[in-house]
This record gives sequence, C-alpha cells and structure tokens, in this order.
Amino acid sequence: MTKFLNFALCFLLIISATLNISQVNAQHRCTEILNPTGCVLYDCKKECFEKHNGNGLCSSGGTIGQYVCTCVYNCNFDESNSLN
Repeated sequence: MTKFLNFALCFLLIISATLNISQVNAQHRCTEILNPTGCVLYDCKKECFEKHNGNGLCSSGGTIGQYVCTCVYNCNFDESNSLN
C-alpha cells in the first residue's frame, strides 16, 4: 500500500509540474547579408556584432571568388518568421 501511495504521489507531482510549465519563447538563428558586394572579415564581424550582437562571416556569394558579409544572430521566433 505504501509503494502504491508513493507511486501515486510521484505521478501526481509529475503531472502537476508538467501542467505548470509555461511556453518559452525559443530563440532561433537568423541571417542577414550586410554587404552583398564584398567582404572584409574584420569589418564584417564588427558590423554584425554592433548591429545584432551576432557573428559576421564571409560566405560565398554564388559567383566564384566573390564573398558577401553574412551576419548570423539569435532572434525571436516572431522575428525569424517576419524575415521569411
């Protein structure tokens, strides 16, 4: 009887804790091309950090030998949906 009572108490505790957990606004990764005509890594990192507190990187712009400054940063779910 004691084991059953302990099991029931633990089960109710888990259920009540699960029901009390509120939804969290999860962060997502967003990207923005800051400079589509070229990329200097130092400047790209600096501008991205200042603008979005993110990480700037030089990525391929689609043309051989051409790089663009791409900023990757954390954003809210709502913000990432509005950008798409």
